[in-house]
Order: sequence, then structure tokens, then C-alpha cells
Amino acid sequence: MQEKKIPVIIDTDPGVDDAIAIMIAASSGKLDIKGITPVDGNVKYYHTFPNALRLVEFLKLDCPVAKGAETQLEKPCPTTASCHGKTGLGSVELPEPTTPYHEKRAWDFIYDTARDCGGELEIIAIGPLTNIAKLVLEHPDAKDYVKRIICMGGSTEEGNMTPYAEFNFWVDPAAAKVVFESGIPIVLAGLNVTLKTGISFRFIDQLCERAGASPYAKALKEFVSSYSDTHDNKEGEHASVVHDATAVMYAVDPEGCTTERCHIEIKVDEEQYGRSYPTYDDPSSYNTTVITDLDMRRYEQLYLNMMDYFNSFGE
Repeated sequence: MQEKKIPVIIDTDPGVDDAIAIMIAASSGKLDIKGITPVDGNVKYYHTFPNALRLVEFLKLDCPVAKGAETQLEKPCPTTASCHGKTGLGSVELPEPTTPYHEKRAWDFIYDTARDCGGELEIIAIGPLTNIAKLVLEHPDAKDYVKRIICMGGSTEEGNMTPYAEFNFWVDPAAAKVVFESGIPIVLAGLNVTLKTGISFRFIDQLCERAGASPYAKALKEFVSSYSDTHDNKEGEHASVVHDATAVMYAVDPEGCTTERCHIEIKVDEEQYGRSYPTYDDPSSYNTTVITDLDMRRYEQLYLNMMDYFNSFGE
């Protein structure tokens, strides 16, 4: 008997690591992708919106793209393309999209889809949480229909924009605060774990050589080579940190992740702006499952499965 797929919406600001995360989600065989909802973030919305359409067409996804928020909830934030290239997809140039956007805005589309899924819909949120905050604010009963949110953002340790704050939450901390106070169950893939997940350039090279002339192998290699967020991994190898893929890893293989429960408070004061502050002293207040580590062999297997899946398109 075939395992029932998990209905998900991917909320994203594509973004090189977003693109790779979506490739992994599409190829996992475990997710029923109901839609993509782009948001302003890694680059401005006039890049992230068409990038989402381009990726849907390139990856042959059968799902709508619903436009999200063009600015942050309260305080507009300038974004930088330094890690992702001028348009967000590094040096990868995908054809202009021909598919139209969905008629509804992201927050209404998510709400309607969640209702249609009978409370089983999960949101994989790999950008700033503006769209999800608008969902909560405009549809107060959304918590009754969204099963959980798996988000890449924040950190229980250090940040990357300030000593405290990670980029996705720093861009729109007001939105993150709304979401973490919404009552919807949350799984957090923060910098505390994503920085442990460097995928080595050696592995990517071997993966792409195995795939030969596939356009998907070419795109993956260009995504990684043009993405500047690199660190040495656990084995001391030069590696690319595909932050957003950690959230997808949990969605498709939670047994490969180590977690702990805590309460996350989103700070919006000037000194700690965008900080996701964890406390562990009151279990009755816990609102978040935090990913603290993952099995890198199982994580690499997702990349192997991904390339095999997309290579099958040419067979």
C-alpha cells in the first residue's frame, strides 16, 4: 500500500537555497505540493515572485503560485542579493514563465487550501514569515486548519545579521512574533542546526558527474557554485550551507532529525531585534520543536534521490 503523501504549501523567497529545497521537496515522493507562495525576502518581490513561477515550470510541478507580501508587516526592510546573486537564483538563468499567478493572494490561498485539506495541511516556510502572519491576522481560525508550520529561520544560539538575529526573522520580526504566538504548532530549523549541514562541494561534484548532461544537474551545480554562503563542514571539507533544505529534511524524514522542545519568544526591541529567544523552564509554555541536529548520511541521500528523480525526466 502506497504511503499517503503529506499535503504542503511551500512559502518561500527564492533564493538559491530555496530553489534547492524545492527541488528536494518535489523529488521526495512524500509531499503533495499544493502550492508555492513567494514573499519578499532574499531579493525583492519583483524577483522572488517570477522566480517561483520559473521554478514551478522548470521542475514540472503541477501546482499554483499565489503572490505573497510585497513588503514586511510593519517596517519595510532592505534586502541584499549578496548571497543569491542579482535576481536570487545565482548564475542560473531559467526561461521567462508562461504560467499565470493564482487569482488569490497567498494568505487567502493558504487558508482555502488548509480548509480543503481538512486540517492536514503543513506549511514549509523557508522565507520571512510575512505571508503566514497575514494568514493568521486575516483568518483568525487558521490555527484550526493548519496542522503545523516547519520553518527555516531564527536561531537558539547566534544570529547572522546581528549577534542575536537570523536573516528571515530579522527581515520581519513582527511577522515572526505573530506566527509564534498564533497557537499553530511550529518546528524550527534555525541557524543552530543549519550551520551543521554543509553539503560538500566534493559530494555535489560527484552527484553531478553521476547525472551527466542533465539540465537539473547543471542547475544544481550552478546554484551551489554561485551561492556564497559556504563553511567547512563537520569533516573539514569546503561546503555549501543550504539552510532551507533542513526544513524540507524534517518534513520528509523527521526520524533523521534530533529535536528538543522549548518556548520561543520573538524579540522586536531595538537591541534584540529579530531574536528568537528560547526558554526551557516551563514545559506548559512550549510552543516550538527545535531541530538541533540531523543525520548527514540521510540528508545526502535526499540529494541522491533528487538527482535520480529529475534524471528520469529524460528517460
